[in-house]
Order: sequence, then C-alpha cells, then structure tokens
Amino acid sequence: MNENDLLNTTVAWKPQPGPQTLAIQCPATELMIGGAVGGGKTDFLLGDFGRDIPIGPGWQGIYFRRYFPDMDRVIQRSKEIFAPIYGIKCYSESKYKWNFPNGATLRFRALEKDKDVLKYQGQDYSWIGFDELTQWASEYAYSYLFSFRLRSAKTSNLTGEPIKVRMRCSSNPGGPGMSWVKARFLDPMPHGTGLHVKTQKTSYWRVFIPSKLEDNKILMENNPEYADRIMEFTDQTLAKAMRHGDWDSIPNAAFSEFDKLVHVVDPAPIPTDRPTWRSMDWGFKTPYCNLHIFSSNDGDIIVGNEIYGWSGKPNVGTEEFADEVYSKINRYEKANNLYVPMGYLDTQCWEDKGKRGGSIYDDLCGPPGDRLVWRPWKKGPNSRVLQAQGLHDLMKVTNGRSRLKIMRNCTHLIRTLPLLPVSKLNIEDVDTDAEDHAYDALRGGLAKRMPTRQQIQQRHINRQIREMEYMSPSELQYGGS
Repeated sequence: MNENDLLNTTVAWKPQPGPQTLAIQCPATELMIGGAVGGGKTDFLLGDFGRDIPIGPGWQGIYFRRYFPDMDRVIQRSKEIFAPIYGIKCYSESKYKWNFPNGATLRFRALEKDKDVLKYQGQDYSWIGFDELTQWASEYAYSYLFSFRLRSAKTSNLTGEPIKVRMRCSSNPGGPGMSWVKARFLDPMPHGTGLHVKTQKTSYWRVFIPSKLEDNKILMENNPEYADRIMEFTDQTLAKAMRHGDWDSIPNAAFSEFDKLVHVVDPAPIPTDRPTWRSMDWGFKTPYCNLHIFSSNDGDIIVGNEIYGWSGKPNVGTEEFADEVYSKINRYEKANNLYVPMGYLDTQCWEDKGKRGGSIYDDLCGPPGDRLVWRPWKKGPNSRVLQAQGLHDLMKVTNGRSRLKIMRNCTHLIRTLPLLPVSKLNIEDVDTDAEDHAYDALRGGLAKRMPTRQQIQQRHINRQIREMEYMSPSELQYGGS
C-alpha cells in the first residue's frame, strides 16, 4: 500500500464542525483542547495524529495517560478509527503500539511519575499527546518531553519537506495539576487565541481551544439525556465544571467553603502586641512556604505574611538552601519589629543531611546569638485528617464571617488553597500531589496554636467580666447602653 492508496482509502473518522475542526486545522506547535466532559477530546487526539500517518517513517507518535488502566478506552477507540483503514494486524497487543504499513508508528504509554520520562532518553517523536493533562501534578514530565523529545530530522514522504512536529493535549477542569495547566494554557490568553512564545533563536505558537458538550453533536444525538444526568451529580461544583467546562470553578475542591470576599482581607502590619508565630513547609526542588500567623482579640486566626520560595512556575522551587531562607525570615521579623517566640516545622527537617552534616532545622535556626526557635508539627495517626477538619471548622462561614482571615499579600496561599483537590485515596484529606505547600504550612501551624472553641468562649467571658468591672451600678442594672 503506497501513500496515494492511504489517502484514498476508507474514511473511518473526521472531525466534527467546531472545536475539533479548529484544533485539527491549527498549525500551532503546542495546543490543548479542553473543557466539558463529552467534548470529543480523545477523538481529537487520535484524529490529529492519524491525519499525518501518510507522512511515512518520520511520523512517530506517542500517546500518554498518567495511569495505564485509563488507556483501555483510548486503545479501543484507536482500533475503531485505524483498523478499518490499515487493518487490525497493524496493532501489537503486547507492545501497545500501532505499526502502520508505511513505517509510521503510534505508542500508548503511561507516565505515572516524573522520573518515568527518563525511559525516553535519546528518543525522537514528531507527535506527542497528553490525555487529561491536569492528572499530572507537576509540569515536569510534560515540559521535559516538549523540550527534549519533540523533534524530527526526517522529511515527509508526501512533500519531501522537513516534518513539522507538534504537541497536543486535552483536559477537563480539576485534578492535581490544574494550577500549572491554567498558568500555561488559560491565564496568559483569552480562550481560542494563541500565545506567541519567543525563544532565543525562534518562536512558536501555544493555543488553547475550549470544547463543550454541545460541540459533540454525535454524542448529544445518541444520548440526549446525558447533559441532564451530569447535573444530577451530588457535587454541584464538579457537575457545573464538567458540564460547562468552567475553569474558574473548582471541581472536587478540598476547601469548597473558601470565599475571597470572606476569607481574604486587606494587608496591614502585624500587631506587635498580639501572639504571633510562624509555620514552615520546607522545600528545595518544590517551593518552601513560611507563614506568619497571629490571633486577634476575638479569637480569629489571621495569616499576616507569606514567604514563598518558587521559581515563577507552579510547584517549582527556587532551590535555596535553608540558611538563605533563615536570613529572609530573620530580616522580615526584625524589619517589622516582631517578637515571634516560636515557629513550627515538619519533623523531617530534623533528619541529618548526610555528607553536608547537620539538618535543615539547624540551618533554619541560624547562628548562635541570633537564633530562631522551632518546634516540630504534630504527628500521629490521622494527624493530617484531623488538621484538615480543624481548618474546615476555622473556615466555616457563619453570618457572613469566618474565624480565618488571610491578608491579600499572602498571594500563594490564596492561589493554591482553593485549587487543592480532594485525595482519591482519602476523601477527608487533600491530594498531596497538588501544590499543597502553603496549605501544609497553614495546617501545621494551626494544629499547634489554634485555640479551641472552649478557649474562645472563655476569652469572651473574661472580656465581659473585665468590661463589667468598669460599668456603673446603673449600667449593670439595665444591662448597659
């Protein structure tokens, strides 16, 4: 079978009008199609690769899901599309790979961990696809393959010209990687427009194309009740995100009660006369986060300052050493005349660093004579779950107010807390693959210092007693003015 035969054979699939056609025709190097469930995203990925199979041996593709069991439906759909044209014998069940008659290939693979990308060192792919991109908590695997493995030195059998490589991905809102996916594909550009990415010697286009359930005419005609069934789901936030492809709603959010209008307040100096403490989640490759927290006269907990070590990319740290971070914290406290008698750290910071000697804890304490005091977070059975429940209780909104306040200058806590998804393994905990560093610093610090309801009630009683001591007999008789 030659290339002309391939072009004139049976048509097993063609893009539907709308997002699928726009995405198929888009010449951008990097493209994501995404939004509502049922928008035809998987079909787009297979069709986008399939349209250039006639290029020949230079057309080498690889299709990724995070977990391989999720690939079953994709492989079955690929057989429905490619087998009528090329024959089912072109697919290897043992290698999960299509070997097309003219030398083009498509592999199906899983990338469960970031380090799995090392399996592809030295390999070249002219087409790379990522299905459900937000399932990858970190940008590392996607960025590694885009930067190093998306390349081709071959020419097309059809035109004789160099092959134009491309990266294609799809996703619904939600998942542990929603933060970095939004930052890469949605936040820099309006929907359906492109971002012109300029490098030192060249440039390329990055495009996001939204797709919705209504765009999949075939599914809507075959299953007209599907849209209504989506909206019957118990979690209405998730239902709306999946139904309408809304990336601004937070599906499956661990802290759905978070409301910027209630929980976020304008910045103000941390009072020097209020109990203040710090809490840190340490990170080197991933961000570290140090929070300064204090309690108000009414028993509210206020997060007043944040020092967040990130590279400018979600979930990527600055690789600063602990003694450098100590200096930042120490300078801030001195500059703001704060007395912070205690800080709290993850117990892992006490572990020895090996050849370098000492520990992260030692470096965060600083030199003799100018030391910061730290104690370990609470550890024990279900400690994460109990701390999450304590935070839920603190964030609860009653009569338009909450006991937790976060100053607006704590930008990364505000950015990441509402995006944290619920863990798939334990619905009482957050997904630890997500960017949870500011959350960990918050829960760790609150677990040590958060006053109980009984303590708050006692504070109110004590304050009322103090006020009564200054009331006149007439005010006491009539209950005060």
